Amino acid sequence: MGRIYNSIHLRDRTLVVFLITLSFTIASGCKKENQSIHLNEANSWILDSMKVYYFWKDQLPVRPQDHARPNPFFKSLLHTADRFSFLVNPDEEKKEYSSFAWYGFEYAFLENKNQAEEFMGTVTLVVPEGPAHRSGLKRGDFFTAVNGLPLRRINLEEVAKILRLGEGVDLTLANLVSGELVAAGSMKIQYTRHSEQPVYLTKIFNLGSKNAGYLFYNQFSGKYDYQILDSLRMLRDKGISELILDLRYNPGGDVSTTAKIAGALSHATADQTFVIYQGNKNAGRRVSSFQKTIYENSFQPQSFAEVINYRLSLSRVIVLTSSATASAAELLINNLRPYVDVIQIGTTTMGKDMASFAISDLRNPKRLNIVLHPLIFKLYNAQQAGNYQEGLKPNYEVNEFSLLPLKAFGDPEDPLLNKALEILGLYAPEMKTLQSPNPMSINLKYQSSVIRNYQHPTLEINKVPVH
Repeated sequence: MGRIYNSIHLRDRTLVVFLITLSFTIASGCKKENQSIHLNEANSWILDSMKVYYFWKDQLPVRPQDHARPNPFFKSLLHTADRFSFLVNPDEEKKEYSSFAWYGFEYAFLENKNQAEEFMGTVTLVVPEGPAHRSGLKRGDFFTAVNGLPLRRINLEEVAKILRLGEGVDLTLANLVSGELVAAGSMKIQYTRHSEQPVYLTKIFNLGSKNAGYLFYNQFSGKYDYQILDSLRMLRDKGISELILDLRYNPGGDVSTTAKIAGALSHATADQTFVIYQGNKNAGRRVSSFQKTIYENSFQPQSFAEVINYRLSLSRVIVLTSSATASAAELLINNLRPYVDVIQIGTTTMGKDMASFAISDLRNPKRLNIVLHPLIFKLYNAQQAGNYQEGLKPNYEVNEFSLLPLKAFGDPEDPLLNKALEILGLYAPEMKTLQSPNPMSINLKYQSSVIRNYQHPTLEINKVPVH
């Protein structure tokens, strides 16, 4: 979501008061204990905080080694199963972001199996009206060099770094002709300020009297809740009986948005369980209904009764996924399942099945300018199904890179969408299921969307003070 942090504003004040009380009692005891470990002030505070809130608090190192910088010390505390906790130090200047943040596009590096040293880049996503889109870049375009640096095995990371720096890029473009890359000029892209609207595309497929809606959605952003709800209502009003929801690159976002979309796609009621949060023995277990989850931030609409006005009459939902599908996107798939049949097509998702909250130094005067984002809660659905840390596996495994160049979102020849249309019986004879392999045999070596979504914050609830 381009540096936008997800937030769940807790309305369960009992839990908040409990955790605040806990922080005073436990932290004071921890400080005495940490004096014998000889940690510097910042690291002692980090360890105190982790002993209160961290999901794996009982498995923290007994005598962690001190470190001059807080980030390496924080990482040394993390459980082996923890891939997503992180620390923010505002005093450390951050220069690298992503091609998505700077230029509004995502890409992948592909290796030609027949020529081991030959690599090519392909554009996987272009943000509508972003810098790349305005320069003419399209999903499926190929490039063989960036700023004159050719794509080779030894310099892929160097090329990726150039794309993360935001200093402007010059892409050497190519076309794929009979399995060979043919030079096709170049394209310069400069950073300009832009914003992403998460609904990229809606489309309707029909055959006879049967209609299916397609919606590409790339961010669970609360400030755009009416955009996604209006898009769903528009599809409903045009008579769709099936829905294909494309979340293949979605990094997640606001949990309240997830509850609204789930409410619009199912027949759940306001007081039925949407999500269960399970913390360590201090935090315990918290059950949140659809309405309560919607209340957890201030984005409109706030009423589940209003969400129902956008409701579709569906018996199933087809969701398209990839290894970049993460966090709130995974939560929607898992937590919708108790209420409607969900068919997942694509590849296994990222596996962000936990929530966090930001922990900062609230002492007066403030002594430490760092913020912790440790994993705090496991997430479960109404049937207590969760534990998808290895990702959610698809019902139908389909690789979008099995057909090159990549097709535009909403193109029925896109392998993921094509499979969905096949399942729904919504392809005409001339739109037959794709069988032809790539003209070249390739290995997928790098996906910028996976890297970006991996680093994207997990679902975050509102901060609880630690002193």
